[in-house]
Amino acid sequence: MKHTSDFVRRFAEWFQPAAIIQLARQTRWMVRQGKIDAFEFFVGLVFGQMSALRLALSAQAACFTEPVSRQAVDQRYHQRTVDFFHAGFDQCLQKALSDNPTPSLAKELARRFEAVHLVDSTSFDCPESLAKIFPGCGGKASAANCKILLDYEYLRGQYRPLSVLAGNRPDAGLAEQLPPLLKSNELLLIDKGFSTHNVLNQIDQKKAYFLLPFHRSSQVWLPQADGSSVKLDMADALRHTQQNVVEWPKAWLGSPANGLELRIVAFRLSPESANRQRAGLRRSLEKKGRQPTAAALELAGWLILITNAPVDKLPSSAMAYLYRVRWQIELIFKQCKSVLRLDQTEADQNPYRVQCEIWARLLASVVLFAWHSHLQAALAIGHQREISFGQVACHFQQQGMTLAHQLIEGGQRLLEALWQLWRHLLRTTIKGRQRTRKTTWELLNDHWLQLAS
Repeated sequence: MKHTSDFVRRFAEWFQPAAIIQLARQTRWMVRQGKIDAFEFFVGLVFGQMSALRLALSAQAACFTEPVSRQAVDQRYHQRTVDFFHAGFDQCLQKALSDNPTPSLAKELARRFEAVHLVDSTSFDCPESLAKIFPGCGGKASAANCKILLDYEYLRGQYRPLSVLAGNRPDAGLAEQLPPLLKSNELLLIDKGFSTHNVLNQIDQKKAYFLLPFHRSSQVWLPQADGSSVKLDMADALRHTQQNVVEWPKAWLGSPANGLELRIVAFRLSPESANRQRAGLRRSLEKKGRQPTAAALELAGWLILITNAPVDKLPSSAMAYLYRVRWQIELIFKQCKSVLRLDQTEADQNPYRVQCEIWARLLASVVLFAWHSHLQAALAIGHQREISFGQVACHFQQQGMTLAHQLIEGGQRLLEALWQLWRHLLRTTIKGRQRTRKTTWELLNDHWLQLAS
């Protein structure tokens, strides 16, 4: 259990008063020592409001050693406060990323890829006071909207918010942030909204891999026996096949002269899934006064995936199962909003306080995912079971105020409290099994990983 004891000790060091106070001085939030202590102000917002029924100033004020009024707390929110919390978030995130847990349930997948990155974005409406900082998309939408770009490394359960952006920023414009995330032999799972030819080329040049859905506007060319190439009419090819899985083992995205070589595999959807996809396509185009083409309706009946990974790294039969892993990030967004209340605030008139709350809750989510990933690694040593992130998050939510006071107190009592928390979570947050329904991880093992090991 040395690994786990080291994590508990290191976590206590994430929130050292001296380091947080130094950040407060660097950002000039604290010029001289006042009644409101910088460290207490910081952990009071990050942890104190986590368990509050309402995200009110009184919940943060209750964390201070010396009694202060809610008005005094409110006056401490200004631009330097935003800089203070942003710097605190960056510092704690780097500590979380440097503390790598060992791949646990995913160790079989780790033999094939050094890392598996799931990247996506989520957005939520903000008070109109933030319209200049986080403008929305216009029209009937909210005047202010905030977008979070997130990277979740699946093998180790590492969670990394990449950017906090205006809601009117399209995903395609964020794609340039993806290649720097990857190293050789790492895999990226993304939605087709992030795919651009230039970005996919950069990933391929780094000897990293991608797996994503085919965009129907993309042009694909197939090599011919005589050395020439022909443009693929994918909708026509799928319309005339009776097979449930169709594969093109070698194709070029773009012209053969400067295109990117990749593999394409199409999986026929069930009639129910295909009808849902086509209905959704019709609804989205109706809003624009258009009707779907016959080709678009045909492609909507298939899951079409593209990858540059060789077949020995990623067999065609396993691609659909592995791509399902990407939906883990949707569950993460759901937890961030439902449990951490990332999209809620009562600071309608104070734009600085809203921004601080966003950084504080993102930092709280980094804490939760760090605990979850290390708990999962510890549990997998002797049991092939999963830790429930939802249960871990709910427990932290219930104990947020208590944890804030323990961090302020510090010392040996803090370590003892964290150890007690660790043992309690390891016993009580094991995910139940549904015997009638296999998880994505179990399907991956059944259809690929165990067969290949």
